Amino acid sequence: MSNQKFNLENIILPEISSRLLSITSAKYGNDWESHLHNHYFTEIFYIKKGTGHMVIESETLTLRPNTLVLIGSQVQHTEVSNPSDPLDYYVLGVEGLKIHTDRPIEYSIIYSPPESSSIRKCFESILHEMNHKQEGYAQICQHHLAILILLICRKDHVSYELVEPQSSSKECHKAKRYIETHYHDKITLDRLAGICNLTKYYLSHKFKDLYGKAPMAYLTEVRINAAKDLLLTANYSIEEVASATGFSSASYFSQAFQKSCQMSPQEYRKSKGNR
Repeated sequence: MSNQKFNLENIILPEISSRLLSITSAKYGNDWESHLHNHYFTEIFYIKKGTGHMVIESETLTLRPNTLVLIGSQVQHTEVSNPSDPLDYYVLGVEGLKIHTDRPIEYSIIYSPPESSSIRKCFESILHEMNHKQEGYAQICQHHLAILILLICRKDHVSYELVEPQSSSKECHKAKRYIETHYHDKITLDRLAGICNLTKYYLSHKFKDLYGKAPMAYLTEVRINAAKDLLLTANYSIEEVASATGFSSASYFSQAFQKSCQMSPQEYRKSKGNR
């Protein structure tokens, strides 16, 4: 009988607690739209097939099969496919992960990593688990993500740092309370983001997660509810109601009210017995 036994060394293992948000399997088609954008989370691309290039800020990178691209949060980027050799790739959205590289822009590209078969298997396993959603799938996906990060970081020019996600229910609640108390003022998404010290993209995403709608949609809801009260309790004209509740014009107010209540402000007032 022949045995091989390996003992794990007595070392302190780092905890990898970044959170997997999503996985996408994408392939170029005629409906492909390429435009610069960014996210509040880190993205990890794996090119399965095809060729093209990735624009990251002012840099352009060649894409070919078996390429990994890691792009940090808030970094402007877009992928562009070669129409004659369409890109086919996976991309993960990961919260709480910061990639350290020797570049001023937070990104890294790795062509044909030595552990490519294991790396691809991590993507495929995550996609399988997310697609079937059997018991424990979320935990299994997180474990595959942790393995993937460790495999990627075996390259000596790539390392990572766990960071506190920008996510904060406290900050989103601050935005919500600000809307509720200042709805009659001019409020923009940029202004809300500045008050909360979050990016507007992140605020929109997290606010919707917490409250079921984006900040500006919630602002409109608050204004409509305030307008309903004024229509029933005050002898205001439609123009005065619109102005008092923060709408930029009576026509925009009427349009928003109609969309929300399926009737005009005048019809609402009459339906409640007010003239």
